[in-house]
Amino acid sequence: MASKIKKILLVDDDDIFLVLGTITIEKLFPEAEIFTVPHGEEALEFLEENDVDIMFLDLNMPILDGWEVLEELAKRERKRMAIFVVTSSIDPSDREKANSNPLVYDLIEKPLDESNIKSAIKKKRASRSK
Repeated sequence: MASKIKKILLVDDDDIFLVLGTITIEKLFPEAEIFTVPHGEEALEFLEENDVDIMFLDLNMPILDGWEVLEELAKRERKRMAIFVVTSSIDPSDREKANSNPLVYDLIEKPLDESNIKSAIKKKRASRSK
């Protein structure tokens, strides 16, 4: 799993989540470069200049939220990346919306830990092989 992953973008307005998320991701993908940005607008600016293999995208952020980032990405030509929506929301409509969005690989509930990242990646790989 880790050998193909070279660049990962973590997008969240919570500094503590960014630090803890980076530590968790480093354990799973030790060879990957991990970049962090605090909101959706900076994520889009970063993606203008950089390709990433995986993006972990928070839904609830100031300036541009995760849904708005996904809307903007749908309009752009870019390298395909795995986008995992990350949220503390327990609203079932968020899961439905994420599952129906073709850019989103899966929704991961916070906190971000090794088991829920592995589970989301395995789930997506299994769905692709069907």
